[in-house]
Amino acid sequence: MMKNIKVDRFLKKYDKMLPIYKEMVEVIQEVFHKEIENREYRLQSTDFRIKTKGSLSKKIHDKGRKYQRLSDITDIVGVRVVTFMEDQVDIAAEKIKDFFVVDEKNTIDKRKALDPRSFGYLSLHYVVSFPPEEKYKKFKGIRFEIQIRSLLQHTWATIEHDLGYKSRIGIPDELIRSFSRVASLLELADKEFVNIKQDLIKYEEKVHDSIKMGKNMPSDSPLNNITIKYFMENNVILNNLFRKTLAELNLKEESRMEAPVEIIKLLDYFKLKRIGDLETILQTKKREIIFVSSKLVQETGENTMEKRGIFYSMAYVLLGGQPLSEKLKFLEMFKILTDDERKSMAEMMEKYHLEYKNKSKKPAKYSLKNIIFRTKKEVK
Repeated sequence: MMKNIKVDRFLKKYDKMLPIYKEMVEVIQEVFHKEIENREYRLQSTDFRIKTKGSLSKKIHDKGRKYQRLSDITDIVGVRVVTFMEDQVDIAAEKIKDFFVVDEKNTIDKRKALDPRSFGYLSLHYVVSFPPEEKYKKFKGIRFEIQIRSLLQHTWATIEHDLGYKSRIGIPDELIRSFSRVASLLELADKEFVNIKQDLIKYEEKVHDSIKMGKNMPSDSPLNNITIKYFMENNVILNNLFRKTLAELNLKEESRMEAPVEIIKLLDYFKLKRIGDLETILQTKKREIIFVSSKLVQETGENTMEKRGIFYSMAYVLLGGQPLSEKLKFLEMFKILTDDERKSMAEMMEKYHLEYKNKSKKPAKYSLKNIIFRTKKEVK
């Protein structure tokens, strides 16, 4: 009877506070957008929620003795933060600590759990409140929970919850071992992804240091997302061709952040795997690349050009003499184009190819000597 009275009292208070909770969630979302996540640091996902009336009622029934007032319950408002990798959990945690006031007494780092079956519960659980500033005064005294975990930890927790594994008693040892095997594999994968990321950072630093010291990348260097970025910034052959194109076509350089993945995808289509392969194409096809660039500029009416435009002109050149089906296959990579636009571009490639071919033909030289020689040959 007393428990029901307590539940009713808490639920009435909950109904009164609900508009505040909703406003609080909106403010938390804004804080995460402006203070926690930015261009340099992206989270995999953030989920903001308010505990439902039914869920709150069950919690009070199950653990009512712990709570004397509604404000004692710290997870009515909750945030789940999912990072891409395990090592980003602590970065997110530091950003959260820098902004919110952390209730250290009720904060739990479940990553220190020793139970091998607890992989899905290796989250970091913060209980926090807003800083004591005037603009947050309506949220004074309200604490909320932030859970931070990696994507693989979140995957495990979600599947575990779906299976109802935690709530079952007396699960056979064989099934417990199966859960543990999967948990260990996910934990290993989490750590391996971190190692791979760190190796990629070291590789990029090595490439960067070589260029900083004035060394050109060897011609047998692989073309990838890292090397193409430095190739586009520093390669002499590419830079000379780009400057020559701008000068001959009277264009201004348009500078914006390049898209290495997009360029690598293009190069991969033509099976250009090494720096030397790309340099050879740029050198041997430079006149045709400039010619195609001029045609594209005339077509679009542009008076500027990005450096990546050289690669698109190169694609036109390499596909110019290919069958229509090959051109269309290449253009299918660009999903934003309609079928009619792809066909039109394929026809344009063919047109430019033939124009350049005819332009490059050496005209026959007719002199009196040639005519006399040919006449004598025909008489014989």
